[in-house]
Amino acid sequence: MQNVIERAVILSEEETFSVDETWLTPVTPNTAAPSVPLVAKLIDHEREMIETALRDAEGLISGPTGAATKLGIPRQTLESKIRKLGINRHRFRTS
Repeated sequence: MQNVIERAVILSEEETFSVDETWLTPVTPNTAAPSVPLVAKLIDHEREMIETALRDAEGLISGPTGAATKLGIPRQTLESKIRKLGINRHRFRTS
């Protein structure tokens, strides 16, 4: 309330000030609706990136030509994400 009054005083062009009613109605962002599809999209995108890196690295995770290096993340992190996402890394091996 203090901020509303201060704002009204600052923006007042006359000796009496008035408060715009829109300043008093709280705006609640609708964050619940887009979060579920956003999380699903992020998981799908992460899975695609990991699978692409594994395909390019022929299933190899570590080393200079491994998927972890291609993604710019530590080997342990990639292995954890592979387990979490249920990716079968062996299907990308060519030999």
